Order: sequence, then structure tokens, then C-alpha cells
Amino acid sequence: MALVHTSYYAHPLENSRLSQRELLARIFGYPDRETEDEPMEVEECLSDSGSDHEMDEYHKDVQLNALVGLLMVELPSPCQGTNCEWKWDPETLSSSVCLTRGNKEVLFHPDYSCGTAAAKGSQPLTPGGEYYWEIKMTSAVYGTDMMLGVCTRDMDITQHKTSFCSLIGKDSNSWGLSYIGNFHHKGKSHNYTSRFDHGSVIGIHLDAWHGKLSFFKDNEPLGVAASNLTGKTLFPVVSSTAARTKMKLQRSSSMSFSLQYLCCATIGKCLPNLKAVESLPIPPGVRRHLCNELDWVVKVHLPSKRS
Repeated sequence: MALVHTSYYAHPLENSRLSQRELLARIFGYPDRETEDEPMEVEECLSDSGSDHEMDEYHKDVQLNALVGLLMVELPSPCQGTNCEWKWDPETLSSSVCLTRGNKEVLFHPDYSCGTAAAKGSQPLTPGGEYYWEIKMTSAVYGTDMMLGVCTRDMDITQHKTSFCSLIGKDSNSWGLSYIGNFHHKGKSHNYTSRFDHGSVIGIHLDAWHGKLSFFKDNEPLGVAASNLTGKTLFPVVSSTAARTKMKLQRSSSMSFSLQYLCCATIGKCLPNLKAVESLPIPPGVRRHLCNELDWVVKVHLPSKRS
């Protein structure tokens, strides 16, 4: 269903068939330059702004145009909402892992632990896409390490089944966040956030278009943890050394890096918080779609409270 024709906004875009380049030009406020190799950056448009008031007005115009642009694109299938597009893969599990709740929850070391166990996602995260998933710690969080992150197809998740280690990020094929708060890659680690515990919900955003990996803890952005991931096909991965520990996949969503994604991202950058989406002056159907299906896109682009 495409929301191209609507009486809510009387806007010139509604009655014209524009190319995606032209739509992007109008939404982000720069002219369409067919003859030049590189598109103009938004910063170039702002370089000649005369006052803070003009800047504020510019950002309001960007927000409005982004909303109108959102109405022009085709809405994705409802299956791309808060349900899980992928789950944990029963074919690639470590031997001491069980899956429950329709392959959404991972139970590590059901009886006792003698090493490090892991599980991968059932679908690859391919280059150029935008991916977001949330994992809830549904048991006590303890032991040598409990981790979550991404890995390439080349990572062997069974190699440390008889030893205790921080598995994800131990080699060059994986990037992982420890429950202690450290981020790991290539066998090295650095402090990234505070410790998380039973009940914590960790959000992971893989911007495969720009090659960036970011995390959220209980909806608070933690910033970019890794970059230079462009062109890599990755898989979600979780691991634990502790007996009878559990992690549950609460949602897994994706979207192509497209006009619609850019519209949602622009909306997010202009809002103070996610709840503000409910008050946007847009048609109820579009607002409902933003709240229920595309809320994660808005969330990952909200202004950081850390800045």
C-alpha cells in the first residue's frame, strides 16, 4: 500500500512523479544536481545560513518535508514490525545450548558448564541493510562472561567449548559486548559501558550501509562501538560460560537503506524522545505505522543525551 495520494497535506510532491534523487533533494533541502558526480552534503546547504533563527526554520522545514516524503513511499509488510524476522539457528548451536520459546530464547549449559557455548542468528545480515534487534537477559548474569554481538560466517563458535573465555571478539571475525561492560575485538577489549544484569534489555543496531555497530541499554544509546564493517556479511551471536543462563530475543527488524529509512531517520533526529512520535501531526495510519513498525529507526537516530 502506497500512501501517495492523501488529502492531509496539500503539497506539490503529491501530484508529481519524482525520481528518488529528486525526492531526496527536496526532503533534505539541497538542489538536485544531475550534472555533478557527488550530491551536495547537508552541511553545504547550511554554510551560508545567516542566523540561528534561520537554522531553526531550516530544521523545521526538513522535518515537515521528511514527513511528507514518508507519505510518498510504499509501506513495508507488517512482518517487518516488532515480531522477529530471524531467530536463533538450531543448526549451528554449540552442543551445550538449548532453544526454547520458538527458537527465541537461548538456554546455555542446562545442567552444568565446562566451557563456553554460543548461538548464531538464523539469517545473515547482508551489506547495505539496516538491522536492529533486542536481547533481554532473562536469568542471572554471572560467570567468566556472557556476551552478545556479531560475527562473520568464519567464526567457529565451538572452538572454546571446553574452556572459559570472552568468546565474541576473541578473534578478527567477531565483535562482542560483555556483560561487564567491555567491548571486544581481535582479542583486545576496552571499557564501553557499565555492567548489565538480570532484566537488562540490550539493543543492537548494525548500520551495514555505513559499517557501524552500536548498542543500547534499556533504550539508552551507548554510542558506536565498532566501525569499518562495510561490505561484511555478519550474523547475530550470543555466548555464555555460566550454567543455566538465558537470553531472549525480543525483536529483530531490518530495513534497506532507502528513501523511507532516511525519512524516518530525519524524524528521529528532530524529536526529543520516542514517545513524541505519538504527537506528530500526521495521518493516524502513518503515525501508527511509525509507532508499531518503524519505531526502531526513529529510536536509533534520536539525539543522544550524552552529547
